Amino acid sequence: MNDRYHGPVVVGVDGTEEAKRAAVYGAWEAHRRRLPLRLVFAAPPLPPLGALAVISDNDHRWAFDQFDEVEKLVRATYPELDIERAVPTGSPAGVLVGESDRAGLVVIGTQATGGIVGHLSGSVAAQVASHARAPVVVVRGGRQGDPEMFRGWPVVVGVDGSPESERAVGFAVEQAIARGADVHAVYVWNIIDVHDLGISAEDYVRADEEAKAERLLTEATSGWADRYPEVTIVRHAENRLDPIGALSQIAEDAGLIVVGSRGHGGFLGLRLGSTVDGLIRYAPVPVAVVRGSYDTPR
Repeated sequence: MNDRYHGPVVVGVDGTEEAKRAAVYGAWEAHRRRLPLRLVFAAPPLPPLGALAVISDNDHRWAFDQFDEVEKLVRATYPELDIERAVPTGSPAGVLVGESDRAGLVVIGTQATGGIVGHLSGSVAAQVASHARAPVVVVRGGRQGDPEMFRGWPVVVGVDGSPESERAVGFAVEQAIARGADVHAVYVWNIIDVHDLGISAEDYVRADEEAKAERLLTEATSGWADRYPEVTIVRHAENRLDPIGALSQIAEDAGLIVVGSRGHGGFLGLRLGSTVDGLIRYAPVPVAVVRGSYDTPR
């Protein structure tokens, strides 16, 4: 394991129900890794003068009230957990990205859903996922929360053959071991991605493209299957134009979706701000985004 893996599990706290779910999720991660849980509230950058000083002081008092509530919730399940508190100044996204420098994992709750309002409410989560230097888990609502509720539920991971997706597969395997679950590796390809826009009908043989997709998927996962034979890896090569829909559909009965920070070729060219933003808003389960600078513990 590298040094980053030994950093605290950082959770953004803002008083929402989604943030509380994120704290429960982060506590599970911190407990199993035997690491501190670091609760972070981003205080607005106000100058300490006159009435503004009172506003700033109220913000801090409100933050610690939220910390008390979250800590009580977490300690009901993990009474011995080492819990840190921090109220750095800055924007929520900027603060959490800064915290990611020394974190083993960042967990953030979001109210993101489909539509314009959901897009705006998910913007902080998308920014953190785009720029954090540690893996980020985004927790929304519904049945997203304590991973113990989904022990044995598969971990779905997006694969595209890139170094980033290899790290994502490693993260997914490690999560599957912790959850007693299988890994479902998904490679989404389509004719436009494979041949760009200049394809003609005679250039395309579906069986050949399907074989290429299966081969890439096998190559991307076989090393992990050999290294961790206790983990079953189920492979899905999907001929779809919509990677978000493909991943979300397969994840209906899963406990987590894992994707790399960017990719190439068939898996949409996995660019943050598109695929990950869509998953944050639509995925039925928490979404883990593994940044390229992160080395999965071996």
